Amino acid sequence: MKQSKFLKPIGLLLLALLLVAVVVAPAAAQEPEGDVSVQIIDFTDFLWNPDDTLIARGDGTVLTKFNVIGAQQFSGFTFQVEYDASVIKPEDVEPGSLLPGTAGVDYFFNVQTGFPGNDCGDAAFAVNVVYFDPTVQINGTGDLFQVLWRSDPDAAVGDVGDICVDGAESEVVDNGGAVGPAVPSVYGIITIEPPSIFKFQIGLEGGKNSGLEEPTSSDDIITEVTINGIYPCDGGMVDIDGFCTFNNATALPPYEVQVSRFGYLDATSSFDDPEDSSAIWLWAGDLNDDNVVNILDIQLMVSVLNAPVGTSPLSVAADFTGPGAPPTPDGVVNIIDLVLLAKNFGMGGPTDGSPGGGGSFPF
Repeated sequence: MKQSKFLKPIGLLLLALLLVAVVVAPAAAQEPEGDVSVQIIDFTDFLWNPDDTLIARGDGTVLTKFNVIGAQQFSGFTFQVEYDASVIKPEDVEPGSLLPGTAGVDYFFNVQTGFPGNDCGDAAFAVNVVYFDPTVQINGTGDLFQVLWRSDPDAAVGDVGDICVDGAESEVVDNGGAVGPAVPSVYGIITIEPPSIFKFQIGLEGGKNSGLEEPTSSDDIITEVTINGIYPCDGGMVDIDGFCTFNNATALPPYEVQVSRFGYLDATSSFDDPEDSSAIWLWAGDLNDDNVVNILDIQLMVSVLNAPVGTSPLSVAADFTGPGAPPTPDGVVNIIDLVLLAKNFGMGGPTDGSPGGGGSFPF
């Protein structure tokens, strides 16, 4: 197993002193002017994203994100993550896309390891975040942190590794250090599957499942993948959860992966080491399939705006978003879909597959 990329744990005393310095502000700072003095810290829910996934046997990896839904005025948090160490281990923990600013510049981000599990696993680590500027807050829906898990070399196919955030050991705080509502325990599972050369997940901006095949009056809309210009995913296409698995040993690195789907800009990602593959994102808005988001796409969107999604490829493709947690298409092309397209106005493909388009995996 490769050596963990965790930051080395700092001493508890040093951590306590830093938190006291940042959170327990002087009296003058404890009485800020304006909106900062009014705190309504709250949230709707938390979830693992995905909450049920697979990891290849024999040193495979998979990425999961810990999402909050409807965060209000978080200035910091501590989450204790537990796991079955005989099946999986955390390789790396990074800040989530919902956190404003930069780690180490705008906020303190620390991962402490070496805890025993209390709830779902026999091992645990804690993720700590606190903002230096009390006026900066975490609001909205998205991932707070992400974990790259690695399978234990001795784990067998079919072994199930539980992961969870232990609510009893976790909390969210406001800019005065006051603790918000109780955090619920949040559970997920990671199952060992047969080894593969590489595997990655495809995310669609707006929340649609990239594994969804959408029937229309003409051609069905699917996510198409080509590897090294020749090969498809195993089985010819991505699976129901949006994963592409590749096991053709005749194809040698470097691997160049091209992904396309009607309604989105194409993406191309290249990697030399199969372990580098984790996720490829498609940005929404290309409704005339010319690999650029421009006024023509807006005109097409307006032509089906506020109309129920029918069997035409255009109306089906234009339904990027919808309600729910995670979001799912809602069967109507509305202003939210138009706003998403407008956000990417002027962008062209292929993109590099990074999540610059925003959003997070819906499954």
